[in-house]
Amino acid sequence: MTQKEITRLRVVNQTIDKVITIREAAELLNLSERQVIRLKKGVLKEGPAFIIHKNRGRKPQHALSDELKKTIIELKKKKYKDVNF
Repeated sequence: MTQKEITRLRVVNQTIDKVITIREAAELLNLSERQVIRLKKGVLKEGPAFIIHKNRGRKPQHALSDELKKTIIELKKKKYKDVNF
């Protein structure tokens, strides 16, 4: 978990334990009260893993392929050597 996710989990757990209010948690996390309620519900239902971003470790769908990146770099080095981006 990243430091940001650890902080989120700690604050959400404080709201679950009723140490702080949802409004206070929203201010601490710079989120809306609705989002804090959503996080609280998710942690109660799925556990701490709910806080972790679901796309972690995945390559974005719209990312360029490694082959295309290599082609672009080769073209820049050879054919378009003196051209500015």
